[in-house]
Amino acid sequence: MPSDNFVPKLLQKSIISGPDSRKLFVLEEKGKKWIGKNINKKKGFTFQIDKDFMKDVETKKCDKGLFLENGDVYLVELKGVDFNTACKQLIVTLDYCKENLGNYNYFCRVVGKEIPKKELYSTSYRLLKSKLPKDKIKKYIDEKSNVLEEIV
Repeated sequence: MPSDNFVPKLLQKSIISGPDSRKLFVLEEKGKKWIGKNINKKKGFTFQIDKDFMKDVETKKCDKGLFLENGDVYLVELKGVDFNTACKQLIVTLDYCKENLGNYNYFCRVVGKEIPKKELYSTSYRLLKSKLPKDKIKKYIDEKSNVLEEIV
């Protein structure tokens, strides 16, 4: 059991790796990969959402997450092709986290096989966008095909 004081009790049994200050936090599934480049050596851990943390929630939720000691929480859906469903899963996960984990800086990410053009984004994308801070929305939600790399 991790002893780091920034690990919320609710997430302790869901940890995949960490807590530590590794250079890269990598989440992957179904041939999709999200990479968080930890250039500032923040302490963090990756955690399983859909099979552990939210296992009692009946509806679909996103796959995995990254929790950093500064309170940044990345919610990552590693999806095949259905961008609309990915957004719905992020909405369910975001709402659950806000209610059960508390007030952190949540970032939503979709890594999928096909990401539609912005003018074809679904209503679920617009709903997800409305649940995140209005300023610098690109900072809070991002999407990419197959591999998404970013500085965390």
